[in-house]
Amino acid sequence: MADEVTYAANEDGSISAKGADGVEIRYAKESDLLAVKGSRDELQKRVDAATTDATANATANTAAAEESRQAVLKAEAKVSGLEEQIAKGGGTTAEVTQLKSDLETAKTSGEKLTGEFLELRRATISQAYGVPKETVDSKNLEELGVFEEALKAVMGNKGIGNFAVGTSGGGTNPLEGKKPLELAQLAYAQQK
Repeated sequence: MADEVTYAANEDGSISAKGADGVEIRYAKESDLLAVKGSRDELQKRVDAATTDATANATANTAAAEESRQAVLKAEAKVSGLEEQIAKGGGTTAEVTQLKSDLETAKTSGEKLTGEFLELRRATISQAYGVPKETVDSKNLEELGVFEEALKAVMGNKGIGNFAVGTSGGGTNPLEGKKPLELAQLAYAQQK
């Protein structure tokens, strides 16, 4: 009698087997498993495409921001050099005035590009991971980097995982029903 196993058919077409020890095992139909795998594969393709787009956009914006930063540094160096020349009696006030104007223009351009890059990163993370835009609106570049790493940790190397498609191996899943933001916060807390 100790080895007695009882079986029960569930409304969803799965079968539950329960041993004498009280442990229940649930067997799902192969067609259901294939459907879950197909939806997981499709979600992974979308995440991969969004990540590729985000990387390409980040690379382009980083190059533009670096170019602006270099222009600011060159302009600052010229202004310093001309101010030294004026102090020593060389150079003209018109040159210094022009270079100061160029410096301000370069700074303004750099700040604008940095702002655009930040907004692009926020939109990319929001779109790629399904995080509400309000969640990332207040984060700076460093915070966005940490937040994205936490999201990647939650999703893991093998894709989104069972918690995202609503399947489990029986019992209760502590990640089930949680939003991507909550999952990212849990992963971030575990990394500390």
